[in-house]
Amino acid sequence: MSGRDDGEFELILGNKQLLSVLFIVVVLLGVFFAMGFLAGRSTGVTTVASGPRQSDRPPLTVDSAGGAGPAAAQPPPPEPQMVPQPRPAQVEPQVAAPVRTEPEKAAPAKAEPPPPAPAKPPAKQPEAQKPPAAGFVQNPPAGNYLQAAATRRADAESMLAYIGGKTGLKGYVAPSPKSAELYRVLIGPLASSEAITAARAKLNDIGVKSPYAVKY
Repeated sequence: MSGRDDGEFELILGNKQLLSVLFIVVVLLGVFFAMGFLAGRSTGVTTVASGPRQSDRPPLTVDSAGGAGPAAAQPPPPEPQMVPQPRPAQVEPQVAAPVRTEPEKAAPAKAEPPPPAPAKPPAKQPEAQKPPAAGFVQNPPAGNYLQAAATRRADAESMLAYIGGKTGLKGYVAPSPKSAELYRVLIGPLASSEAITAARAKLNDIGVKSPYAVKY
């Protein structure tokens, strides 16, 4: 504690002093609260004890004849007794005898007519085999020809193709009746002597010399 010039004192408290003062204040508040709680509790108990108890008073009952007095205790109603009821007689159900029914005979099915047979296409008539326009044939068509050469079949076919390409003349390669190894190069058939002369001239132009006429 320090003094001042004006006669007043200045109180300086540390942390310990502040905690002590706070603790004392809390204790005082707790004491005051406990005293108030006890005082209120004792007052409430006294008030309840001084008042009359409703449970101590006898219950008031009103007699049916108009007089006041304790009502007679009524006996409890009797419990209902279960009276056994007779069981109804069991009636056995009558089973009807099965009735036999004969199956109805199905009517015979009518035979359906067979479907008509599909029409057969008309048989194709065999066409007459026509000789090829040019190439190898076993028997060339009847007519007049110019024989350009008689050689092996491969050479005869090559020569016929060469003549056709150069002159446009057509013909056939046919077996030679004189030898089985030789095949004729035939130009034709030629319808007239003028056609034979013109064909011979064309053959001469491509180097085929002295072709001679043959007939089939």
